[in-house]
Amino acid sequence: MKPLVLISSTDPDFFLVFGHILSVAGFEVRLITGDREIARAIEAAAPLAVIMDCHPGDRAMVKQCIWLKSGAATKGTPVVSLVAPRSGKLHLDLIKAGVDEIFSRPFAPEQLLAWLHGKAGLAKPSRETDSGELVQGDFRLERQTHRAFFRQKEVVMPPIEFKLLRSLLAQPGKVFSREELVATAWPERAAATDVRGVDVHIARLRKRLRTSVGSDVIRTVRSVGYAFAPDW
Repeated sequence: MKPLVLISSTDPDFFLVFGHILSVAGFEVRLITGDREIARAIEAAAPLAVIMDCHPGDRAMVKQCIWLKSGAATKGTPVVSLVAPRSGKLHLDLIKAGVDEIFSRPFAPEQLLAWLHGKAGLAKPSRETDSGELVQGDFRLERQTHRAFFRQKEVVMPPIEFKLLRSLLAQPGKVFSREELVATAWPERAAATDVRGVDVHIARLRKRLRTSVGSDVIRTVRSVGYAFAPDW
């Protein structure tokens, strides 16, 4: 079942555009307009999140956020606001209302998708065994031997790619910046390493994993970084 995302907006064109983006990314989307409609949808379907389409001076969305965050049945649902430029005090009002995240337009849709994927927990939590093995779904990584396995079959890779994969697997859904990954794979000379070199190693790792897994398990978030996000 696809994670459900509710979009609160009075602009049909906005819903068509962002609804399409989310649908392509694997989410079910539904347009809602009123507080009671949101409450009924949350009670009936337990959505992943509510996305609010906010405009300058939009007090209605602030009140809607306050209403959601004060209700016993709705306060646990994450709320993200997409705020237009030059919205001034609206940012502060939304924060006071309890909004979970704010994206200021213009922004890359990948940033919103990364936030939603993180909330969705699309990958199962990783666990580390007493022997230092990291287990994430069908992946198993041996720290001491630097060996990686997918469904018990070894995936041979060089040490740098192993370190990159281990970091990504350890926190599924988290978007790592290139700087964070450099510090993971080249800790002894992180300051001197070109962060764009990460792109080369990630591309090689992605190709290697695609051969073993059959699909991409590393997601690129433009202008941000990379995340482990399988579609299983």
